[in-house]
Amino acid sequence: MEPPQIAVLAPMELRWRVIVDTIKHKHSGRSGVQRIHCRSVVWALLVSILTFVLAVPGTSAGIGWCRDDPVVVVDGQIANLYVSARFEDLPEVTGPTDIVISTPVGVDVALAVEGPGFGYGEHVSFVESQSLQVTTEGIEVRIKVRVPARSDTMPIRVEFAPQVVGTLQPATAEGTANEWVALRTLL
Repeated sequence: MEPPQIAVLAPMELRWRVIVDTIKHKHSGRSGVQRIHCRSVVWALLVSILTFVLAVPGTSAGIGWCRDDPVVVVDGQIANLYVSARFEDLPEVTGPTDIVISTPVGVDVALAVEGPGFGYGEHVSFVESQSLQVTTEGIEVRIKVRVPARSDTMPIRVEFAPQVVGTLQPATAEGTANEWVALRTLL
């Protein structure tokens, strides 16, 4: 068996071969690997944009909302309370967000995680109410939120979202700053 033959190119011939190969590569367009990589990047970008567009809750075009989200535990069930204000309105907030959570008499309720309250903190209180009931459909919960601000026309949105398996469908109420925004729902 003979050893493999290795071609030895003269320095000038090697130099010309490199130049010719470079010119061929430049004028032949992108290589297959580059096209596949570029296509993958474009698809990933399109999927990311589509996911973002579909995941953003229905709001008016061009309006960004900032959410403050304390977490509460009602009768052992975890739920998020989202209090939202538009980004451009955040400098208008003048104090802590007031939150009152009412439940039927005898139902355990606690604050698990306090939210930042748009930079001013929160005052969270719990009230037992005779008018609320525990039914076969769930526990009646009433939530009232007040965000103090310089402007009485500043929009406020309140959402109560139990952390359950399945589709998240929070109960929602809308109002304005300096007024109580009330929400009544079942947990």
